[in-house]
Amino acid sequence: MPDRRIGARIGRALALVAISGILLFAARPAAAWTVDGNALPADFEAFSRRFASDAYFYPGHGAAPLGLVGFNVYAEGSYDSSFGSAGFTDTAIRGDLTGGALVVGRVGVRKGLPGRIDLGVAVSQALGGDVKLGSAELSYALLGGGAATPAVGLRLTGTRTLDAHAYVLDQEGAEILVSKGFVLLTPYVGAGVVHSRGRLHGDLGTQTTNDTRGIAYAGITLNLLLPKISVEVEKGDVVQGRVRVAFGF
Repeated sequence: MPDRRIGARIGRALALVAISGILLFAARPAAAWTVDGNALPADFEAFSRRFASDAYFYPGHGAAPLGLVGFNVYAEGSYDSSFGSAGFTDTAIRGDLTGGALVVGRVGVRKGLPGRIDLGVAVSQALGGDVKLGSAELSYALLGGGAATPAVGLRLTGTRTLDAHAYVLDQEGAEILVSKGFVLLTPYVGAGVVHSRGRLHGDLGTQTTNDTRGIAYAGITLNLLLPKISVEVEKGDVVQGRVRVAFGF
């Protein structure tokens, strides 16, 4: 019975990897929804604040360093169920969101470096949308963690839109992250500050908006032999969920 449950988890994990790959790299003749370059200023500000919070490059991992030979490759998806019912969708978005939710798929890689430093890069795509993002992270473990002690780390992130259309997003974040590794599970929590700058190019010129907010998150990683599955709950502008599937060591 336990083997069946583990097999089912692995099957679902592999399905998520496949779906994320399709989201990011499958050829699509046109986006199902686009950011409207002529959105009303108040609606654009509300859209950018919510989208930037949802699409932020949350960790999906604990604070312990990977080590010099360690690395992870991963695919993940985040889910904001009420994005489509927000008031800004009337003028800030053209087209229909899939299921009325904002789903962001991401694929990336993390590599351990000397000195308890990890470096990561990722590419993400809003499901059915015209916004694609490139992100990078730099993590430093203040405490590496051990059998009786937690790991504590600092994490810096940066995100930029790729192949931007009407909407451009620039984002930086700084966090502190704490985790405790066990044989099969690694719970972790973190908090930080994120600054986002949005620009919208339309027929009437360029609109800009700036937002600085605190974020918090908590997650748990299931340390299977292959893969590692992380489930994370995040609080930015709203509460959303994320699932990551990672391979490596």
